[in-house]
Formats: sequence, structure tokens, C-alpha cells
Amino acid sequence: MRPVAERILDAFQLTRLSLAFGAVCELWLVTLLTRADPRYVHLPVYHMPLWKALASTAVVAIGLFAFAASLNDLLDVRHDRRFSPDRPLAAGRIRASSAALLSFGALMAAVVAASVLGEAALVLTVGVAAAVMFYDAVAKHIPALGIATIGVAHAANMFIPNWSLSFTVPVWWSMSHAVAIAASVHRFEDKRPFFGTRRILSLVAAWLFWSTLLLGGGAIVAQGSAGGFWPQVARGDELIAAGPVGLLWPVLALIGFLLVVRTKVAGSPGPVGGEKLRRYGAMWQAVYAAAWLMAAGLRVEALAMAVLAVAGLVAMTVLKEVNGLSGRPIGWR
Repeated sequence: MRPVAERILDAFQLTRLSLAFGAVCELWLVTLLTRADPRYVHLPVYHMPLWKALASTAVVAIGLFAFAASLNDLLDVRHDRRFSPDRPLAAGRIRASSAALLSFGALMAAVVAASVLGEAALVLTVGVAAAVMFYDAVAKHIPALGIATIGVAHAANMFIPNWSLSFTVPVWWSMSHAVAIAASVHRFEDKRPFFGTRRILSLVAAWLFWSTLLLGGGAIVAQGSAGGFWPQVARGDELIAAGPVGLLWPVLALIGFLLVVRTKVAGSPGPVGGEKLRRYGAMWQAVYAAAWLMAAGLRVEALAMAVLAVAGLVAMTVLKEVNGLSGRPIGWR
């Protein structure tokens, strides 16, 4: 029998948990924005203890992420045996039945955690799971549709703690980031079918459609509330409204990401560069979360999120080295 530690590392590799931290921070961002704004007093996440809100949303994010990653490997096992033979299922280190149980268990954990957040959160969680299955069954074979589906799943995931969120710019930002990363990875890894001009235009059209729906929907919801589009933070008896000036922080975070990509990824074409881009792109959602919290005036929460972003990058790097994805000895890179 293989050592328990090796089996745990194989499970980590199968579920890509080293990349799940960004998804967790997406939900934590919406959770913290919601709890700071009295307009959302009707939501369960507004009233429950902070630790319970953060724990529930973290389980939802991790469960959905693990479900998506393990389901993808289950359906692609024959392909991976030819092109990615080092993956746990393709290499035979995890049986298909065990991977199926792990995938189902991760989905059930997400559903149970979402039920704590209310009926709407439960429905959205099931919707995101359905989007994952649609992606694996159909969309990933059509580049523009598949990449757009990834972005929509990210956006829907962020609405789980607060389905009535009117400040939809962070959601649009996260969706756009996910679409850009997925499209870039497709090109870096030279996947088929080739991502030609017509498919790029189709993807841009889909992104514009969902962008209009997200930003326009947020504006419509804001018109029906007393608080407007931008988040409002309660400071004692006073409400402090954020404004467009705060967008400087996410822009700075984006510039930082582009610099990191230029340093870490530009010199690594092919699958190696694609893997790095996927890894740093997932982690950078935590940096964006810290930037959006700063933009909303939640400085303490922003600082805590920034610390978590640095810790997440270190942990992600260590996990990647330990589970052997790089094929190199454990070390700092």
C-alpha cells in the first residue's frame, strides 16, 4: 500500500487545490463587501458570525473548484494518458472510482456549505456546478464557448454570498481576468482547435455580451436601491460611499500582474509558460480582492487580504513543488 502522504498529495494534484485560493478570495471579497453595506441586511451572510461566513464561503469555493478539476480529469483520462501521463489518474496513482467519489464529495460539501448561506446561494451553487458540467461535456471543445463559460462560472461563483449585489465591477473584473487567462493559456499551450481570428472575434463578442449584462444589471439593481451603484461602508451611524477614484487600486494590481507575467512567463513558452500563467493568474484573484477592499474603504480587511495573498502565493508554490508538478527538486524559484 502506498504511503498516506503520497495519496494525499495525489488528491491535491487531482483537485488542483494549490490553485483554489484565488476562488476562495473571490467569495471572501463579496462576503466582506456585503457585511459592510447595510443595504444587504436581508442576507444571511450579513448576520452570521464572521468566522462562519468566511468558513462557509471557503468550503463552497474549494468544493466547486475541486469538483471541476477532478471531473475534468475523469472525463479526459484517455487524452491525458497520451499527452499528460504524469497526472494521477492517467498514471494510475488514483483509481477512477476514487476520483469519482472525491469529485462527488467535493460537490456535496459545496452544496451543504451553500445551504447555510440561504436558498439563493444554494441555487447559484448548483448553477455553477451545472456550468462546470456543460464546460466539460460540450464547451471546452469549442474554444470561444469554453473560455466564455469559464468567465461566466467565475462571475456566478462570486454572486453566491450575495445574489443581489449591485456593485458588479469586481465581478466583471474577475470574469474578464479569467477569460484573458484562459485564452492566453490556450495560445501558450497551442491547443486544438487553433484559436484563429474568427474564434477570437466570437470570444470578444461573448465577453461584450456578458460584460453588458453584468455591468448593466448592476446599474439596474442600483437604481432600485437607496445606496446607488458603489459600495457603502458603515462607520458608526455614518455611511461612507466609495467612488470611481478607488478604481486606482485594482488598476495598480493589474499593472503588477502584467509585470509578474512579463518576468515569470514571457521566457517560458509552451506548456511550461501556460502552467505558470494559470498558476499566477489564479493566485492574483487574491491581490485583486485586496485592491477592491481598499477601493471600498475597508482598509483593515484589505491589509488582511493582502497578507493572505502573499501567504497564498508561498503556500501555492510549496504545494506545487511538493507534489512534483515541476519535475524539479523542492526549492524556491
